[in-house]
Amino acid sequence: MEEEFIKNLEKYCVDVQSINKGERDAAEKAIVELIKLQTPYSMCFALLQRSKSNLAHFYTLILMRDSSIREWAALEASLKIAIVDGLFEYMMFMYSLEFVGQATKNQAFNTLGVIVKRAWMDEDKYSAAGGNTLNNIVMERVYKMFDSGHAGHLEIGIRLVQALVIEFSGSSKSCNIQLTWDYHQKCMLSFQTSHLQPLFRKLLSLLEQFKQLLTSNPALRDAKTLSTLNLTLNIFTSMLDWKFIDPNRPNYSFIFSTVQTPLKPTSDWAPLFVARPSPVLELVFGLYPLISHFEKIPSLLRSTMVQLCNLGDTVLDTVPTKTQYISDLIKYLHPLLETAIVTKNWTEMEDISNILYRFTYNFKFINIAHLPNQQVLPFYTNIARFIFNSMELMKISIDHGESDLEDEIEADCFDILLKAWVSLVSDADEKSQRKRSILPENFTTQFETLRDCTGQIFQQYIQTRLELSKKELSKFDTLEEENEISEDKKKYQEQLASIAYIGRFNPGPSMEILKNEIKRCVTSLKERMSDPVLFESLHWLIIFAGNLLFDPEEKTVSAIPTLIENYSFSQYNKDNNCTDSIVELSNAVFSFSMEYENPLLNHNNGVAHISPLVSQTSLWFAAGWSLVYLLPSSGLNPNLSPSLLKAYHQEDSVFGICDYFLYKVLLNLKTWQSDIDVLKNSCLLLNNLCQNRELAKFLIKSEHWSKLFYLQDGLSNLPANIQSLLFEAFTKVIFSFDNDNRQKYFIELTKSLMDQMDTILSRSDFKSVAQTPQVKETIYLFLEKLNGITKVSESMNHEEQTLYLAPKLILKYSNYFLGLIPIYDHYQDIINLILSLYYNLTKHQLEFLTENVANEIFPSIINIFREVATILSTSKKNAMEYKDYYNRVKKLVKILYNFTSFTDSQGNCTNLINQVIFHGLCIITPLLTNKDLLQYPKLSRQFFSIITFIFTSTFVEVKNLPVEISNILYTLIDGGINHHDMEIVKACFECISSLTDNLERIKKKQNTIDPHYQGVVIQFMGSVVNFLLLQDFNVDELLFPASNTLFALMLSNIDGYRTKVIDLITRQDSSIQNRVAQQFETLIISGTDRKAKDEFLKSLQLFLVNVKPLLKKK
Repeated sequence: MEEEFIKNLEKYCVDVQSINKGERDAAEKAIVELIKLQTPYSMCFALLQRSKSNLAHFYTLILMRDSSIREWAALEASLKIAIVDGLFEYMMFMYSLEFVGQATKNQAFNTLGVIVKRAWMDEDKYSAAGGNTLNNIVMERVYKMFDSGHAGHLEIGIRLVQALVIEFSGSSKSCNIQLTWDYHQKCMLSFQTSHLQPLFRKLLSLLEQFKQLLTSNPALRDAKTLSTLNLTLNIFTSMLDWKFIDPNRPNYSFIFSTVQTPLKPTSDWAPLFVARPSPVLELVFGLYPLISHFEKIPSLLRSTMVQLCNLGDTVLDTVPTKTQYISDLIKYLHPLLETAIVTKNWTEMEDISNILYRFTYNFKFINIAHLPNQQVLPFYTNIARFIFNSMELMKISIDHGESDLEDEIEADCFDILLKAWVSLVSDADEKSQRKRSILPENFTTQFETLRDCTGQIFQQYIQTRLELSKKELSKFDTLEEENEISEDKKKYQEQLASIAYIGRFNPGPSMEILKNEIKRCVTSLKERMSDPVLFESLHWLIIFAGNLLFDPEEKTVSAIPTLIENYSFSQYNKDNNCTDSIVELSNAVFSFSMEYENPLLNHNNGVAHISPLVSQTSLWFAAGWSLVYLLPSSGLNPNLSPSLLKAYHQEDSVFGICDYFLYKVLLNLKTWQSDIDVLKNSCLLLNNLCQNRELAKFLIKSEHWSKLFYLQDGLSNLPANIQSLLFEAFTKVIFSFDNDNRQKYFIELTKSLMDQMDTILSRSDFKSVAQTPQVKETIYLFLEKLNGITKVSESMNHEEQTLYLAPKLILKYSNYFLGLIPIYDHYQDIINLILSLYYNLTKHQLEFLTENVANEIFPSIINIFREVATILSTSKKNAMEYKDYYNRVKKLVKILYNFTSFTDSQGNCTNLINQVIFHGLCIITPLLTNKDLLQYPKLSRQFFSIITFIFTSTFVEVKNLPVEISNILYTLIDGGINHHDMEIVKACFECISSLTDNLERIKKKQNTIDPHYQGVVIQFMGSVVNFLLLQDFNVDELLFPASNTLFALMLSNIDGYRTKVIDLITRQDSSIQNRVAQQFETLIISGTDRKAKDEFLKSLQLFLVNVKPLLKKK
């Protein structure tokens, strides 16, 4: 048997490298089957002793690893220790086997590491090894290897420690052995408590020896020595990356997080970091200059420095301890910074950026302020110089045509440096604003130095960004207008947020710089019209001004940034006759439109001398600015200066600004019709103005309002989507009025479009003219405008009774919409707009519906569903573009989902909503199959939420679902359980639990249940059991919902559960059937409360550990 195994595997290993594809494929399949062998250990060790095939050794080690993990619970204790002993023996002599490659050696350590992890919690004791458990036996051997003085044994020990650290830490390289978090956490805590620090000290001592060796022999280049040094540093760094668990207060949620967490060793590690001198700091920073000229090794040490700058309060538990540690770090980091500023080594700068970010983010300005000025001030100055250096490197990269490198420097170095500086600035600002707080003696001096450096960084950044844009521009003959504002804002979003905060820390000089630069560009533009460099500069300067003065991410009326508001207030207190800096900067931005753009737009062909990009940017600024500064709220802004109140709050000022903005929107809509993005940004400004209810009275007084409202001066020729945005803005203003005026103006708004639509729809020959371009365009425009209206909720005016103006308007045309669907079935744009109309209706208009209104509207929605579904079900998918089919189904699902997410706060029509969802689900379900639905995760999640809603509803009984519909739903849920998206799997478990609860309610109510539904429960019972035992899944995310689902199913039908268990057991090998059956007996339910569920979860965890590795997978 052994000889046959060795012979076959060696042959497969030869064939798998064959140039013949058929031989390769056959060999690969054969190897995969071999790796599934049961209890192959004697054959494996025989091969490792006799075979001279490197590849055969490699696959044998994998076979041993996988078999051990799969069968561990069933192995005898004597076989377990024999496997471990055999692997140790193999590692001892494999270095003497010349044919064994490094990958195979690495696999040997991986195999033993994984097996040790699996055996770590075993309680078996081995008399031959002094009564020790397996984990103690392994670790004793590891320590002996470190202490042996034998170079070969030492390397084996180091590599084995590396394998153990990888497996126990849960790093991305650790193997998936399908065990629960609970098991992993126990192993991790045990390893951390008993062995992590002793091993760390062993590595520390070893690295100290390397340091002495390099000190005495700086020219050392021995490859073996450097390889061992690299490996040791690698493990040393991994140990500092360890996510420590507090034994007294275990919190495991962060263990598998990819986010870098603070270094928080337990208190017994303190002497390693904070003793004077610190063993770790002395080693790391002392070793760095000795190895800085080597490849790879310096970056490992810099990674170690990142974690040392991330040391947490468990070790730095007192102010003096923390202060001394920070002082030591600055002492070491300062020369590192000075050297990097001179050498400009890009790789080193990237790592140092991370070091500085971790240092500033972790220790903050307030803790650094305890140190003497002579140590801190030069350090801050050098960080600023380092930031300047990174900007210079960005410009050099562009000059050398390396734009990709420049992007990399920005993302991996400069952006991180800005975040580091913001960490200092934000903490300094917060502490300086606190009243009655006792600040360190040197706080004020260091604060002022920080402020000075911050001002320099902001000014240098502005100049650098302008220079970079100019350099980029010089590569092209003309300005690339396709480089839209949204792309720049998205690409530099984090950077702009950081620089805005930096600018606000020194608001006066920052606003002065931007004001002067913008005014210079506008003045120069008048002399050098159409200059692309000036346009590009203006584009960026306006973006900077916007980010400085307001938060671009805010989409509603919001507050002035605190630092800007406070500066404005203090500026007025110092000199109440001076012009406010906010007003000056805002006026500078608006001067582009008022002094340059508008005069050109009022002349023929003037638009040719204007950059659409800058026009968009200035509109973006005005839109964001209007939400913050126009009629600023005293409730949001407690320190509003009288200067701002005079400029932006007095009625004549507010009216003047509103009047100008309306004029600007009107002018743009008339003259920029060739540029859709300028039109959209003009509508954005108008919508933001109309969003503030307090501005409505000023807007309608303007002579420009009526021209916009009635689409005069050629505005009726605007693109349909632009008119939709205009009608959305008009509706916002109308819905801010009292009831009488609201109805009056709503009629005015809709009269012309209704008249036009009524004229067309009432034609006796409508069907014959429906396909003409003019009729289609009219209907399309009508639907676009109606969509704009329905996007605005009438309930925005909470003080007045809701008139249901938008819902009633849709209701008026609902029968027409039904008729349009078959007529325009081939015209997807109109169908999409009709469905979008009902989506907006259910998204924005349901909040205050009464039962009477709902009784009128909801049937029309169901009729639309039926009509669309009828066409989709009768059309062959091949005849209809699959994209169109999917889009229609998606819209229907979204409409239903809006109902499920709607909170009927007043309880007016809860039953009606349930009925709509029920009937809508019955209509759309036949349109879906597993393949159609599950390839779209977002749609799937929404659809399963709808199913859960129905199953949970007390108004709906599952038995009322048509059988053909319920069968499709069950099939979809069953398929969703095995989906790759964990949220979909969770949603399916929730569906099953809700279904079970619904059936239980029926059972209690009627004291019986239909056998059909008993079968459904049993079917899902099998699906959940198979999922848990036969599928590979994310245990940490999905075990809890799966456990709750199985718990509910077992409560519902324990006999069905036993049937499925017996079916599963009988499909397994006879040798394990009794063991599996015994384990199933441990899964019992002790009650129905939360405590019983928790106990069941613990039993299930242990059950999976013992049973899952034994079973045959699908």
